[in-house]
Amino acid sequence: MKAFGCPLLPAALLAAAPAVSEPVWYCPPGSGGTCYSIAIPVSSARAGSGNIYFRIKAPTSLQWVALGTGEGMVGANIFLMYQDGKGNVTLSPRLGVGHSEPMLDTSSTAARLTLLAGSGVSEDGSTMTANVACSNCESWDGGEMSLQSSSSGWIGAWRQGPSLATTDRATTIDQHDNVAQFRVDLTKATVSADSNPFLSTGTDEGGDGSEPGAGPDSGPGSDPGSSGGFTQISGSSKPAVLVAHGIIMALVMGLFYPLGSTIMPLIGKWWVHAAWQAVAFCLMWAGFGLGVVAGRRILGDPWNETHTVFGAVVICLLGIQPVFGILHHLHYLKVQRRGLISYVHIWWGRILMVLGVINGGLGLKLAGEEDGPVVAYSVISGVVFLGYLGYKLCRFFRHGTSETHKMAGEAPAAA
Repeated sequence: MKAFGCPLLPAALLAAAPAVSEPVWYCPPGSGGTCYSIAIPVSSARAGSGNIYFRIKAPTSLQWVALGTGEGMVGANIFLMYQDGKGNVTLSPRLGVGHSEPMLDTSSTAARLTLLAGSGVSEDGSTMTANVACSNCESWDGGEMSLQSSSSGWIGAWRQGPSLATTDRATTIDQHDNVAQFRVDLTKATVSADSNPFLSTGTDEGGDGSEPGAGPDSGPGSDPGSSGGFTQISGSSKPAVLVAHGIIMALVMGLFYPLGSTIMPLIGKWWVHAAWQAVAFCLMWAGFGLGVVAGRRILGDPWNETHTVFGAVVICLLGIQPVFGILHHLHYLKVQRRGLISYVHIWWGRILMVLGVINGGLGLKLAGEEDGPVVAYSVISGVVFLGYLGYKLCRFFRHGTSETHKMAGEAPAAA
């Protein structure tokens, strides 16, 4: 008797099985080249439990980098990576508890993490990598995650600074500089084998050339992006002290100082000009102080960057500008016309204003800002500069260099 098969059964089983793909990857904007990769073996996806694999790769200019599962910091299952000081990395499983330092998870449900081949610090010392297997990351004390979810919640965080250089998994860490919250379609991250997927044939997601893996060449300093399967919920945030520094210095150099230099010919009151520039001068020093604090927190040693060194020089040179202003004022009271010190005061201020604006652009680059803020800063600074230049040229051609400044016996316009 002829046996009859069921042709629909294999098709049904194939339809029920997760589609085999490759690890998905994501490099958050503003992270300086930090990239995350995630892979779910087909066997784990079918069973709803078992090994999952992820990679954390970042420049060694970062003090620590974290990846976590969950809808936010509170209750998140966090995997923290930092250098161990011996050419490798330390991996620390922690629980998120809100706006305070996540602590080492020592409970029975703590993530069971294994560092895999390809982990460590690159030969040139520029990159650190953790290729990780987690055998129980589908659930933890505070949440759970379906391995077949098309929208699982994940978070990332990082902090710049000197290496922690420790193997202590419970070491204290400082607050993050930036965070990213995103969702991952795990159905697009399935891989066939339950083994390290970051040693498979392909191009290196981490970009240090130490081993092949999945994804584009996106090492430190590369452009942000993803392989698909990632949806960003919230972008990177900057520390408040860094944001305050940037806003204050941009206003001082790009707006307050230029406006202050036009007050003299517009109003004709030296004391209004002096008062305005004095306020701007105090704000400049406040912004500089915030910049030093931000640099120490983020960079460790802030004096190895062009922006910080150049900025400090500009600020110090502007520190003597009030002295030139006073000497200019006294000279004018005596002879009722400008002298050499007057033009030193004027052009000293103008040149340093321009250098300050240029240094602001270097600061945006150092902070890893996206194109939008950089373009906005450039456009606004350009408009202010052109307006200032147009106003000065208009006065020059209208009155010439021999213009008499009538200011009740007081000093004329100064830059």
